[in-house]
Amino acid sequence: MAPPAQTHRSPSPSQPSGKGEVSDLKMQLRQLAGSRAPGTDDAKRELFKKVISCMTIGIDVSSVFSEMVMCSATSDIVLKKMCYLYVGNYAKHNPDLALLTINFLQRDCKDEDPMIRGLALRSLCSLRVTNLVEYLVDPLGAGLKDSNSYVRTVAAMGVLKLYHISESTCMDADFPATLKHLMLNDREAQVVANCLCALQEIWGLEATKSEEASTERESLLSKPLIYYLLNR
Repeated sequence: MAPPAQTHRSPSPSQPSGKGEVSDLKMQLRQLAGSRAPGTDDAKRELFKKVISCMTIGIDVSSVFSEMVMCSATSDIVLKKMCYLYVGNYAKHNPDLALLTINFLQRDCKDEDPMIRGLALRSLCSLRVTNLVEYLVDPLGAGLKDSNSYVRTVAAMGVLKLYHISESTCMDADFPATLKHLMLNDREAQVVANCLCALQEIWGLEATKSEEASTERESLLSKPLIYYLLNR
């Protein structure tokens, strides 16, 4: 009996499998960059999906980095999220792209849309690029003072991420004191909760090094503070 014929599965059109396909994506993204024609954002979404699909199956699409950043100059939140996922993936492993990524995210941290500011700040703090931590200080400081509670919520946890990347940078910027002030004075419950969570972990780790930190940690669990927060 003859062996059954083997079937060959063709790659999905949403999953380019070679350099030629990636080059096509690069060309299509470049054509859309800066375009304001109707339906442009929808077309960008489809291309972004293909790029992310390539990335998730191990195809190197770092060559479209510049085009992805150029195409993300939009107020479309979905495009922003996909672009942040893309740039974050390559910035962690490619020093040449890390600084470009930080510049791009720092710019979005000043966007007029608070959702974009918050998403950009969260992505910036998630890069964990040790030799570029100084670029996190100013966006975090601005985020903790932002008029929008979502951005302040993200910034509070961003301080904790910074601490885990570089303890000295976090402490030198006096972020724990800023978190404490925010915890005691912010009117938004989620901001207060995130500040408390971040401070508990930071002071808990610092308590082994400093008597002052140990005292601060104990104060977070004190009845007066708990009563104050509950009765505000």
